[in-house]
Amino acid sequence: MIMNKLLLKTYSFLFLLMSKSALSAEGIEYKHFLGITLDEKFWVLIAFILFVVLIGKKATNAANSALDNRSDIIKDKINNAEEALKEAKELLKESKKALSDHKNESDDLINKQKELAEKNAIIYANKIQDEIKRKNISADREIQYMHTEATVQIKNKITSVTLQSVEDIAINELKNSKSDKIYQNFIKNIPKALKS
Repeated sequence: MIMNKLLLKTYSFLFLLMSKSALSAEGIEYKHFLGITLDEKFWVLIAFILFVVLIGKKATNAANSALDNRSDIIKDKINNAEEALKEAKELLKESKKALSDHKNESDDLINKQKELAEKNAIIYANKIQDEIKRKNISADREIQYMHTEATVQIKNKITSVTLQSVEDIAINELKNSKSDKIYQNFIKNIPKALKS
């Protein structure tokens, strides 16, 4: 606003000076100052110089303001980009750390599961060994029982066959009282013989 007032005053002053010079152009001689003729050309030059200086100053201020604004916008964009880059680097670092932690946790979990599986396999193998031992003991007892049963059956069969044979021999061969005595004595000794 101050600039507009200054421009208005400058134009008014120049107009007055030019109009006076134009009035003087009717045959009056122009004044000289330091060897310069103060005619219309001089005043146009002065007006042009003032115009350029005033407008140039305003244009320079406007250009500087626009460039400063543009510079500030670029600085803001650069700062935003740097902050975004910094955040991205932090996110990348956190992601790498999280991935590393996850990998370590996965490895730990896998190792724990392997150890658990190995312990369970050992326990299962021990249970199988115990079951095999129990089955072997049971089979040995069954074999022992069957052996004892077979022995008893064989003894009974032998005893039965022997008694039958002795009875047949005694009946057929010894038909007198002496044979009855031998037979009675043998029958008495059978239980004693079986016990031993």
